[in-house]
Amino acid sequence: MKMPKYIANEYQLMLGILAPYSVLLNFFIFSNTYFTHLPLFFGATCLTLSIKVVAWQLHTLVAMVLSKHFPKDGETMKRIFISLLCFFPLTALVNTFIFWVYGQLDLAVSEIGSANYIWALVSGLGLNLLSTFLHEGVSNFEKWKATLTETQQLKTAYAKSRLDGLKTQVNPHFLFNSINTLSSLITEDPEKAETFLDEMCKVYRYLLKGDKEAFVPLRTEIQFIRSWFYILKVRYGSAIRFDIQVTSDAMEKRIPPLTVQLLVEHILGRNKISKHKPLHISVISAGTESLQIHNTVALKIDYQQVQGETSLDNVINKFRLLDLEPVNIINSAEFQIIEIPLS
Repeated sequence: MKMPKYIANEYQLMLGILAPYSVLLNFFIFSNTYFTHLPLFFGATCLTLSIKVVAWQLHTLVAMVLSKHFPKDGETMKRIFISLLCFFPLTALVNTFIFWVYGQLDLAVSEIGSANYIWALVSGLGLNLLSTFLHEGVSNFEKWKATLTETQQLKTAYAKSRLDGLKTQVNPHFLFNSINTLSSLITEDPEKAETFLDEMCKVYRYLLKGDKEAFVPLRTEIQFIRSWFYILKVRYGSAIRFDIQVTSDAMEKRIPPLTVQLLVEHILGRNKISKHKPLHISVISAGTESLQIHNTVALKIDYQQVQGETSLDNVINKFRLLDLEPVNIINSAEFQIIEIPLS
C-alpha cells in the first residue's frame, strides 16, 4: 500500500521530524532510564516511531482532504487553522495511547496525568505547529517552482506558436503554390488574377505585422481569414468550402492574432481534401463570449496527432499563457468543433 504524500519529500520530512521527537517523547515516558538501558532505548524508539509514523499518515490524509476543499492561495491560513484544530486532539490521543501502551507493559516511569505527561501533550502541540507550517511552506515552494517552470514552458510555446503562425504561410511551399496559382490565373483570367494578388498581399501584410500584439480585434482577424480563405479556395476549388457567420457584436471582441488561421491549418493537416467529399469549415460566433470552428471529418490515413506539437497544441498553450478560458474541443466521427473564448 502506497503511503500518502502531501509534498514530494514527504518521507524525508517525516523521518527528520519524527525520529528526534520519538526520542523526546520516550524521555518524557522513561526519564533517564531511557538513555542508560540500551535494549529499552532501541526497542522503545522503534515502537514509538512506528506508532508516530502511522499517526503521521492520518495527519497527511487530513491535510490532503483540506487541500482539496481549500485549494486557493488566499485560503492558506484558513486551511492551516482547520488543520491544527484536527491535529491537536489527534496528536494528544496518540501520545496518550503511547503512554498507556508502555504503562501496560510496566515499562513507563511517568504515568498519565503526571507532569511529564503534560509536557508530552505540550510537545505534541509544538510538533503539530512545526510540521504543519513546514508542510505548507514546502508545498507552496513546490507549487511556485512548478508554476515558474510551466510559465517558462508556456512562454516558449507561445513564442513558437507566433513563429508557426507565420511560417505556415511564408514557407516556400505555400509561396510557390500561391505564385503558381497566380501565374495560371494571369493567363486564364487576368481579372481574377488581380483579385488573387490583392488578397495575397492582404494576407502577407497581416502576417508581417499582425502578430506583434497579444490581441487583435476579431474584426481584423476575420478580414485576414476571408483573404486567406480566398487563396485556399482558388487553390482547392470545390474540394473545400468555407463559411463565416460572425455577428457584429462578436466582431468587437478581441482574440490572439492568427488563432483561427492556426486552427484551420490543424484542420487542413489532419483531413483529406477531395472533390468527392468536400471539406467544410465554418467559423461561427457563439454569442459574444466564444468563437467556434466547425469542420467535417475525413482523417488522412497517415495522420498521427501524437507526432510532435500541432497547431492546435500551440493555440491551447497560447490561451493558457494569456490566462484565458481553456479551448474546448468536441470530437465525433463526422465532425469536430473547436471553441475558443473571446475577450
